[in-house]
Amino acid sequence: MNCCLSLEHLHNEPRLVQELQAGNEEAFATLYRHYSPILYINVLKIVQDPAIAEEIIQELFTRVWQKKDAKGIVENFSGYLYRIAQNLVHDFFRRLRRDQQLMKRFGSIATRNYEDVEEQFYQKQSSEILQKAIDQLSQQQKKAYELVKTEGHTYKETAEIMGISPFTVKEYLAAAKKSIRDFLVNNINLLALLIFVFCLAGRHLS
Repeated sequence: MNCCLSLEHLHNEPRLVQELQAGNEEAFATLYRHYSPILYINVLKIVQDPAIAEEIIQELFTRVWQKKDAKGIVENFSGYLYRIAQNLVHDFFRRLRRDQQLMKRFGSIATRNYEDVEEQFYQKQSSEILQKAIDQLSQQQKKAYELVKTEGHTYKETAEIMGISPFTVKEYLAAAKKSIRDFLVNNINLLALLIFVFCLAGRHLS
């Protein structure tokens, strides 16, 4: 997925994090300078508002400083940043529900990112949200969708299994994908969170 940039580790990161935990402001500044631009770009791609993205990043590193004694951050500092960022983005989605103008604008952004998110669902095969969307399909749409997307059959093979034409398989799949997309977009806060999670979770965060 190409929507986000990866969080690359610093070569001396464990030492810097240990110094951060000891209250070393210079170590904190080094970590901030390294990670904040990458995180800002990633968050901006999701929220599409520079001021909101900057607010999220500033709050993220404020929490890092305030909770610098947290356990386990030396071993996986980038993962720690990711978890805080995820929580802050989730908070943004809660605010989104109360702001209709922002919700409308964000809905178009999430829709444009849908294809990438759907592809990540297929690869991970672990999304409860996707399964809920699939379960709402008609029996024929669901069968065609699962044969092609889950089991990897061709349109021709699916047509033979279902006793229909390849053209009808194509129509079922098109209708199924539209239904799934509509389901996810109607659950806009979940879709938005998933866009962010899949942007970062597949990268080098551990």
